[in-house]
Amino acid sequence: MPMTDSELKALLQAERSASLGGPLNSDLSTDRAKAMDYYNGDMSQDMPSAAGRSSAVSTDVLDTVEGLMPSLMEIFAGGDTVIRFEPVGEEDEKAAQQETDYVNHVFMQKNTGFVTLYSFIKDSLLQKNGIVKVFWDKGERRERETYLDQDDATFAALASQPDTEVLEHTAHKDDETGEVTHDVTLVRRAKYGCAKAVPVPPEEFGISKSARSIRESTYCFHETKKTQSDLILQGFDETQVKSLPTAAGMTTDQEQAARDTVSEESNPGDTANKASRLILVTEHYVLMDYEDDGDPWLYKVTTGGGQLEVLKRDGKPDVEPVDVMPFASMTPIIVTHRFFGKSIADLVMDIQRIKTALVRGSLDNVYLANNQRIEVAESHAHEKTLDDLLVNRPGAVVRTKSPGGILPIPNQPIGNFVFPMIEYMDATREWRTGVTRQGQGIDPNALQNIGEKAVLDAANAARAKTKLIARIFAETGVKDMFYLLHGCIRKNDKQVNTVKLRNKWVQIDPRAWKNRDDMTPNVGLGSGSREQEAGLLMSLLNIQKEIVMSGPSQQLVTPRNLYNTIEKYIERIGLKNAEPFITDPDAPEMGPDGKPVIDPATGQPKPKQPPQPQPDPEMIKAQTAVQMAQMQAQMDEKADQRKAEIEKVQAQADIATNQQKLQMEAAKSEREHQLKREDMVFQHDLDMRKFQMEEARKDREHQQKMDLAREQHHASMQQTEMGMMAGQEAHKQKMEQAKAKPANGSA
Repeated sequence: MPMTDSELKALLQAERSASLGGPLNSDLSTDRAKAMDYYNGDMSQDMPSAAGRSSAVSTDVLDTVEGLMPSLMEIFAGGDTVIRFEPVGEEDEKAAQQETDYVNHVFMQKNTGFVTLYSFIKDSLLQKNGIVKVFWDKGERRERETYLDQDDATFAALASQPDTEVLEHTAHKDDETGEVTHDVTLVRRAKYGCAKAVPVPPEEFGISKSARSIRESTYCFHETKKTQSDLILQGFDETQVKSLPTAAGMTTDQEQAARDTVSEESNPGDTANKASRLILVTEHYVLMDYEDDGDPWLYKVTTGGGQLEVLKRDGKPDVEPVDVMPFASMTPIIVTHRFFGKSIADLVMDIQRIKTALVRGSLDNVYLANNQRIEVAESHAHEKTLDDLLVNRPGAVVRTKSPGGILPIPNQPIGNFVFPMIEYMDATREWRTGVTRQGQGIDPNALQNIGEKAVLDAANAARAKTKLIARIFAETGVKDMFYLLHGCIRKNDKQVNTVKLRNKWVQIDPRAWKNRDDMTPNVGLGSGSREQEAGLLMSLLNIQKEIVMSGPSQQLVTPRNLYNTIEKYIERIGLKNAEPFITDPDAPEMGPDGKPVIDPATGQPKPKQPPQPQPDPEMIKAQTAVQMAQMQAQMDEKADQRKAEIEKVQAQADIATNQQKLQMEAAKSEREHQLKREDMVFQHDLDMRKFQMEEARKDREHQQKMDLAREQHHASMQQTEMGMMAGQEAHKQKMEQAKAKPANGSA
């Protein structure tokens, strides 16, 4: 007889209280919250800054985590294949390859594979353990569409489509034409299902205290918040869901509070929109004897609210048997025989505290150097001296009674002691974590007197711990995640899928898959190692080439061996698919239509015809030598003919050049004679013009002199005539005066 609801609730409450994780475990939550605070540069709890003193914070946790992320993401997300499933037999190779391609396709294409890996890795580096949950996501998509003024045929076609429901319908009839049109609103429903791999915040996950791994655990839980409408759509009892309390408006979990830097978790609690009301939902995965038959099984139980009320579907408790725990976990530093390991933040937080104290002390020393303390002698102090000193302004005046009354108190600089300590702490951090300056990019000054091998050795040593962390991740969390993803697809995907894998469209039927536990993480070790591996593959290819060329009797290397080497080389240099560059020797013969040719006898694709046997290499060498000698003789003969032709053409060119040179010299002489003749004519014309101009000038000057003499003579004659006329007039006046005198005397 199954457990009663009260018994199941009591069992879940006991398991939940005794588990590690979530806000109930204060020590774990405090450690992870502190790591997140240090990552965000918030050290107010451990190192509050005094008023008026430096509040600078060294960001070593952030620098170290972000320094590891690029290398780790390149390792895991640098290609399309994260993990490879190994075949269980010779006949299983193609099936294993196809399953590998499809599972990686589902993870990278149908899931946000890159983001999932990013969150998985970052949570591990920062908060001890990263968690990913793998589950089959199924549901129903609804799309609402409205069509206006549709004719009868179109309306009938729309309404008759499968999984389509008519919500609203209005028919209109045109009074003039009698034509009927339809306005219709439809809802299309489509069911979907897909395997999902979703990162889980560490504070939402918990595990039994006695567990050493998730697979061995008897209890795990995942606690999150979902809206009321989502729970109802998932089929939970509507009345029960509406009666559950609303999740707290302000988070009380210190881990969530540390991550919540912009108040994302803050909500007003009860909202006017009841459909979006958040409810605390917990999924419990517990090993229990639910049927009370002495045979315990693993069950998934969903509860709501803080009191863990068991939710119901169709009137029954939501208790579902499951095969495995759907969680994958990984930690960068494994603590043996324990589930929770150490994070990179755990290794660096004490260094961040020490460096913060050193940086603050150094800055305070600088501030004191710029604003020294002052010694004031009371005997020399003015009544305004202290007031003046309180005004810290460049160039400010300080009044004193007499000189020498104010003296600065010397401040001892501490930079010579602090900076070596900071360098020492940086070196300690690099030694602990493996994140070095050489790993981020080698200092050019360090390369001056260092050989290439020494540089390569230093880079490899710097990446050693990064490689170890990557290997731990690959063998634990990544491997478990793909194991769960493969099983989830195999158990839940009940249809044949057509997808494009390796540049070919193939049909995938997960129902025919085998249960695979044998997996190999197909991860690189950074760009440098990828290049080294490509170089090694090229060396291997050269060895295979020499074996093939050594003679037909050697059967050590087959076309398949060569194809495998070249395919791996193409993958290592970063190309996704080898098909555009090389043909698979096992590929079937293709017909003109691009499809495989079917062998009528077997009904199977016809293999390609084997290549023709190659002749003896020694004979090929001899024939090649004869052909080369003949070609060389022909080339020499042609060279001689060509040389004679060139000499003949050169002689003709020389004669033509000489003739052209003589013609040019004659033309030049004729031109110079013509220029001299033209110059003499021009000079004669110029002299004649100068003579004519000189004669004309002389004529003008003579004429001007003659005109001036005539004018002067004429003026002289006029003056003489005027003098004579003046003398006559004077004589006349005298005569008249003489005649008049006797008359006057007698009277």
